[in-house]
Amino acid sequence: MKLKIGKLSIWLICFAFAVLFAYSVNQYGFALSIVNGTSMQPTLHDGDRLLINRFKFLLDTPQVGDVVTFKDPSTEGRYLVKRVVGLAGDIIEIENGTLYRNGEKIAEQYIDTPIEDGNYGPKTVEFGTIFVMGDNRERYASRDSRYDSVGLIPYQLLDGKVEMILWRPSLSASL
Repeated sequence: MKLKIGKLSIWLICFAFAVLFAYSVNQYGFALSIVNGTSMQPTLHDGDRLLINRFKFLLDTPQVGDVVTFKDPSTEGRYLVKRVVGLAGDIIEIENGTLYRNGEKIAEQYIDTPIEDGNYGPKTVEFGTIFVMGDNRERYASRDSRYDSVGLIPYQLLDGKVEMILWRPSLSASL
């Protein structure tokens, strides 16, 4: 009987360790996410399954061009995915459908239309925050840093960096 209790306790300890490890990886390492909406088209599509690196911003800060997920400042329990276009100290401005950072026109290879929401700024990105925009630049297609409901994103709202698209359902639907 003593031998069976010893094996059972080893199995319980191993199980508890596995659960703790899986929880830790999900909270602080990598997570899966599903895109809901079209604000990041043509880069990301509605229904795309993403691999999110949550560990990235524990040791590093976001860089211009990173696609990040963050807690929606205006809706509890909701996350948004956008591209970083401005860092602390940058001056962001939109004029005649073109994005400018610190007075320089930004070549954005990831978009397929000019910005249709009108002129914006200039806006200086505050310390400890980032300026984000969706890649879909059609009128009212992306709720991002240009709007008061999102605004500048403080680092503490960052969830992680999008590392890769694991699966795009729209591609398998045509098979």
